[in-house]
Amino acid sequence: MSAGLSKIKRRISSIESTKKITNAMELVSSVKLKRRRKAMDNTLEYLQMMSEIISDCVRGLDQKGQHVSRLLKPCTTGTGVLYLVVTSNLGLCGGYNYNIIKYLNKIITDKDEVMMVGTKGLIKLKAEGKSDVNVDELDALDNFDFKRVKRLEERLGNIYREGKYTSIVLVYTKYVNSITFEPSQVQVLPVEEMKEDTGNIVKSRTVYPPIYAPDRSEVFRLLVPKYLDTLLYEKFEEAMVCEEGSRRNAMENATDNADDLQSELTLIFNKARQAAITNSIIEIMAGKLADEE
Repeated sequence: MSAGLSKIKRRISSIESTKKITNAMELVSSVKLKRRRKAMDNTLEYLQMMSEIISDCVRGLDQKGQHVSRLLKPCTTGTGVLYLVVTSNLGLCGGYNYNIIKYLNKIITDKDEVMMVGTKGLIKLKAEGKSDVNVDELDALDNFDFKRVKRLEERLGNIYREGKYTSIVLVYTKYVNSITFEPSQVQVLPVEEMKEDTGNIVKSRTVYPPIYAPDRSEVFRLLVPKYLDTLLYEKFEEAMVCEEGSRRNAMENATDNADDLQSELTLIFNKARQAAITNSIIEIMAGKLADEE
């Protein structure tokens, strides 16, 4: 009985240590989530304003210039879609990476190709037998900043102009609320006209329309790279917000489960100890009665 009590006591101690770790990780993720959420909201507001201008330019664009038109229309020489997939470099974030890969497998075809961001997604794809994955931007989340996103936008622009793909689509995790995150996709190239009430883009209600100088085509040409930079930056930020949110929720659940298991084991320990004490008392009383006889 003593050995059994010692084993239960060691398990309770081990669970207590694990609970301290998961609770600390939950607190760290909460702080990171708050900081990234603020950055995402600020970027989203800027993206919305730029989207309104881009959309207005597209509606009045005369489609002159090869450079502009190739960013607006699907490539006719391409045979598939290039999917830029954003996953995490770290684990312990629940079903975050699993849900992204599951979503990707539903939309990808044999003609399409994948450019992976994040090592966890690459590991899952390789486990499924997919070896032809582009890993040029695998470490894009390391030291993440706007300069890194700008280099990525330039790379994607050059890839699209080569005419190999009909479009370039970003697959990421969309933030719904603090406990709900949904895998989603957004077309990066060719640039699509933003429509009213589509996604988070809100149509401006300005009374006086903007005046474009020297013309819409030139403004569009200058703004498209900046818009793509901002779009990628915001979606990457949103994906990282979802990653931290998933990690926080996973650690919160792990801490709650540790509490439940610890309470259950404590109850078992107390019952076993009480039973051991009772048995000891019975043995003592039995021995005393035997001596008296």
